[in-house]
Amino acid sequence: MPSRRRALDAVRSSRLRRAQRAKAHIKSPHPTDALDSLTEQVRSLTKEVRVLETLARTDELTGLPNRRAWDEQLTRELARARRRDAPLSVALLDLDRFKAFNDAHGHQVGDLLLVEAAAAWRAELRDTDILCRWGGDEFAALLPDCPEHEAERVTARLVTATPRQQSCVVGVACWNGGETADELLARSDTALYQAKRSVLVAQRGRAGRS
Repeated sequence: MPSRRRALDAVRSSRLRRAQRAKAHIKSPHPTDALDSLTEQVRSLTKEVRVLETLARTDELTGLPNRRAWDEQLTRELARARRRDAPLSVALLDLDRFKAFNDAHGHQVGDLLLVEAAAAWRAELRDTDILCRWGGDEFAALLPDCPEHEAERVTARLVTATPRQQSCVVGVACWNGGETADELLARSDTALYQAKRSVLVAQRGRAGRS
């Protein structure tokens, strides 16, 4: 993506300037100048590290948090829910028939659908909710302080908001108060699998009646 390339180019340019300044100050007899240069280099390096950390946790296509960021947030929110004895729901979303959409419209339009879906779903969530790109055409939503019945209402809005007259399949699980992050995700994944099977059965039923 252009934004990532610009960020990396900026990091390289900053490193080059820093190296040139360091080379120039080797000949400087003034300790104050050398100290000022070192301070500036430290500040520049700190900014570069922050940029790289952000890039490492961001999905290049959609701009959403990626799987790595999701794992960190889930661990944090699960610990918070445990301390407060608060509800926490996880929803896995899968764009329905995405491969067929890609085949019919091309991969560039398919990528655009992913970007538009990410933006549309993000707009339906609270600021405290976390939406990430799980991988491929799958996304994940982390819903703090959200019991399962409310999570089902939220995900119904996400299905409705899916752009380009497409739809998505959702699997929801609410933390039971004792399970690990992996166990919670496994239940959400099972719910997603069951939802996909239900959609497939319904589609086959419609095809058989036509």
